[in-house]
Amino acid sequence: MPNCLSPANSRLSPAQSARLDLFLANCGMGWNPALDRPAREAMFARLDALPDAALTAMGLSRDGLPAHVYRDLLT
Repeated sequence: MPNCLSPANSRLSPAQSARLDLFLANCGMGWNPALDRPAREAMFARLDALPDAALTAMGLSRDGLPAHVYRDLLT
């Protein structure tokens, strides 16, 4: 599912955007909450920029970032 923001306006690389899209599709949601996506992209980009050690200290893994960013919608 494509990112609703143009690439020039997205905070994410194409690979990061694809990770979020794949996560949502695999969760069976089949949609990207477009109005909320910019804020979630900002959180994802900020967390994805951290070193693995910092993520581990926060109890997160790089693979788990999409779930963390959308945790309020999935729990």
